[in-house]
Amino acid sequence: MTTYKEIFGKPVKFLSTDPDNSEAEGQIWYNSTSGSFKSVVVGAAWSSSGPIITVKRGGAGGGTQTAAFIAGGEVPGSPSHTNSSELYNGTGWSTSNPLSTSVRGNTGDGTQTAAWSAGGGNPGVLSTTQEFDGTSWSNVNPINTARTTLGGAGPQTSAFIAAGYIAADSNATENYDGTSWTTSGTTSLARRSLTSSATGTQTAGLLIGGFADSIPGTTTSVEEYDGSTWTAGANYPTALSGVGAAGIQTSAIAFGGSAPPDVSTTSLYDGTSWTATSSLASVVRENYRAGSSSSALSSGGIATAYTSNTEEYNKSTSVITAAAWASGGNLLNANSYNAMAGTQTAAISMAGFDGATTDRVEEYNGASWSAGTALPTATYGGAGAGTQTATLFFGGNPAIHFSYDGATWTSINPLTTARSYLSGLGTQTAAIGVGGQPATTNGDKVEEYDGTSFTALTTLNLGRRVGALGGASSSSALFFGGNQSPPTASTGATEEWNGSTWTTVNPMTTGRFSLGGAGVSVSAALAFNGSVPPNTTATESYDGSNWSTAPNMATGRSNLGGCGSQTAAIGAAGYAGPYSTATEEFTGETSALNFKTLTTS
Repeated sequence: MTTYKEIFGKPVKFLSTDPDNSEAEGQIWYNSTSGSFKSVVVGAAWSSSGPIITVKRGGAGGGTQTAAFIAGGEVPGSPSHTNSSELYNGTGWSTSNPLSTSVRGNTGDGTQTAAWSAGGGNPGVLSTTQEFDGTSWSNVNPINTARTTLGGAGPQTSAFIAAGYIAADSNATENYDGTSWTTSGTTSLARRSLTSSATGTQTAGLLIGGFADSIPGTTTSVEEYDGSTWTAGANYPTALSGVGAAGIQTSAIAFGGSAPPDVSTTSLYDGTSWTATSSLASVVRENYRAGSSSSALSSGGIATAYTSNTEEYNKSTSVITAAAWASGGNLLNANSYNAMAGTQTAAISMAGFDGATTDRVEEYNGASWSAGTALPTATYGGAGAGTQTATLFFGGNPAIHFSYDGATWTSINPLTTARSYLSGLGTQTAAIGVGGQPATTNGDKVEEYDGTSFTALTTLNLGRRVGALGGASSSSALFFGGNQSPPTASTGATEEWNGSTWTTVNPMTTGRFSLGGAGVSVSAALAFNGSVPPNTTATESYDGSNWSTAPNMATGRSNLGGCGSQTAAIGAAGYAGPYSTATEEFTGETSALNFKTLTTS
């Protein structure tokens, strides 16, 4: 009998802990702690990611799972066509410059820096072609046959489009060379509802499903394209329209669609046959697509309602756990306008408002809250900084100023300009206080605490109150969101502090005030909840250049406290109609090897 060592050139290892790198793939070892033989295997699954910003369906999409785009499509309401464009960075979506023409039922593909969109309607059928260079969309030479809900795929310099709807179903095909469209062979079946249902390249394309009046209804038809001629491929397992597809002709993935009803099923194609794999978490049709057969992306679309859902498909040796908010232990007392400091597993909530000002202090251990020593004076709308056992509280209504050692509050020198609704960050001996009320006179004020006294620093470019802070220290911070007093519109304004100057950077995707904030770096901040108005569940992350969407919170609320890091944040209290006791904890996406215990069965 051939031994394992003879096959792989190495013996079975005896290990007390499982290995932590992908070199373990395909290897077998004996875990002496668990008393079992183990290996790392390939798994396949969909996981949730940051939602799209504008809910829509049936438009152009493409790129990779870590650098995708979507553009155009149908939105709820009237007019139902949109010119919105968004970019995906692997965790969430950010707003991009819009299409030059609003459109729905358009198709497209390419990369995030070299994309294209063709056809569609608004509401009549269009021949418009638009190209994207990573910054802006511009009109180029139109397609020859104007139509909507067509399919298309391929790079910006070598693409194809096929089928769609004019005044009836179409079977027309055109090839694009980066300058002009040329008429090519026709599909065997004239059909529509295909905006994301084509994939591959101009010389090895794939068209999946669709809706055909000649049937009438949805179809299982799959056709393969060689650049001039369409031939029959293996039929799709279910007759569907509005399918999402990614990959190449000999290694493709198709997901979602409608029979009707709408489905969540996913199938893989090897050029010969279809095989079922892990299903999407939710049913969807006319969703946007990107990626490959082993690393795909599905976003937006519609089922019973338009959806902002984004899901990633991964076939690998790693198990991906999506970033998400989860419920933590409730506060002992409902509250709002509370100041917070610390980490997700060692946080402190101070003062606040529940119909009256409070002096309450509560401490969190990662699971539950317990009462801490009350502040000497009741207040709300103040700022916190430091850790659970080395804390600062300053400002508020009324303005008070104290340090805390985990047991006792001690009075400290006050802010040079007393104010409320300000934000705090830093340590007990190096903190910063930013913004506040009233914004017309004090909202741009910034002060630094050195362990003894507060000193005025360079003011904000845009004075505002009830914003949020993230950052590394009193010399490296990010201030975002807020509004002005008297109240004006909420803002997504973001400013970065380098210790001497405030620089305005790209704004949040959703402007809001009275939000929660977290982050220990100016290039890794998190914004959550707040009021647009109304209250929102939206979460965004900042990477040092742009804000992008992250998984939503469970409860929309404003005037809450927040602290922690971009990958381990906590939000607590706030106002959601009644004053809230809710605590939610955010955990960033994680990846771990897919271990399998081997048995004889």
